[in-house]
Amino acid sequence: MKSAVTTEPQAQIWETVSEGVTRTVLRAEPGEKRVLIKIAAGHTYPHHAHATPDEVFVVEGVYSDPGVENGRPFAAGSYLYYPPGTDHYASSPAGSGGCTILVWNAGTPAK
Repeated sequence: MKSAVTTEPQAQIWETVSEGVTRTVLRAEPGEKRVLIKIAAGHTYPHHAHATPDEVFVVEGVYSDPGVENGRPFAAGSYLYYPPGTDHYASSPAGSGGCTILVWNAGTPAK
């Protein structure tokens, strides 16, 4: 029988991606990666694209991407699927309080 893999909040290592953006890798195996990302209000994750699909689940706060539905805000509980090669401008609108997103993908950005 296999055992569950767990990570307690105090064991998570958060790294700064850019001003107002931090992330922690929850799981990284060949071909799959799970990352929790916090984006402060008015900030944007650096522009990138993936060669493989990218999935985003909004855990809390308000998420937006100017390339998706004219940048309309997505509240907690929203799910977004980015097909391979889709450009990302992950952000949280100014005055929104920021957001936390859970991202699933197969690995590192293509650009």
